[in-house]
Amino acid sequence: MKSPVVFQSLEEELKPTMKYVRGRVLNAGCGSRDITDFLMKNGATSVEHCDVRSNIPGAIIADLAAIPMEDNRYDTIVCNAVLEHVQFPDKVVQELRRVLKPDGRMIVCVPFMQPYHPRPDYRRYSREGMLELARIHELNVLEILPVHTIAQTVTWIWWSCLDEKRNRLQKAMLWVPFYLWGRLSQRTDSSLLDQSNSYQMVLTKMHSNGNGNGNGRMHAQLANG
Repeated sequence: MKSPVVFQSLEEELKPTMKYVRGRVLNAGCGSRDITDFLMKNGATSVEHCDVRSNIPGAIIADLAAIPMEDNRYDTIVCNAVLEHVQFPDKVVQELRRVLKPDGRMIVCVPFMQPYHPRPDYRRYSREGMLELARIHELNVLEILPVHTIAQTVTWIWWSCLDEKRNRLQKAMLWVPFYLWGRLSQRTDSSLLDQSNSYQMVLTKMHSNGNGNGNGRMHAQLANG
């Protein structure tokens, strides 16, 4: 039975971060989804793709922990729904930092409250976890944003449990309510700061603003609610 869980499009999901996109862009962990046209319409002048597997023409086939490119190459890096699937996320973030220009922008999106999904699926990040990831890799946080709504969180987790239990009766009973709830609640709920389905974080190298205070300000805001 087809899943009733309804998500906004990837383009709609990324839209709040597009104001940071410019210049040469790396789509890190691109899979086979080519969003070049979308990125080019939102500030990119060129787009390169990298993943361990991809059928996008010209994609760099490589582990994100060892990207075969020179330091400081990219103005913008987009890494969407990738870190939960890599074995060594710290190595990946450090490598993305290496190929990012000193004044570049890195857009990272990871899940917090999602069910287990296509393997390998290693981990989840809370908002605090994302901020800590930025801190230990000496990255300033320009912005951290929630993604999706409680409808996507609840229906996806519930449906995945029913799928694993092979409960066809409950799936048949809940398909329409789940679908309608998701269809009516697609736009991200920006009020869910700590209980979001996923988070998007926009980062720069810590030295790029000259004072190294970016993460301090963000952690202070988090502590103060």
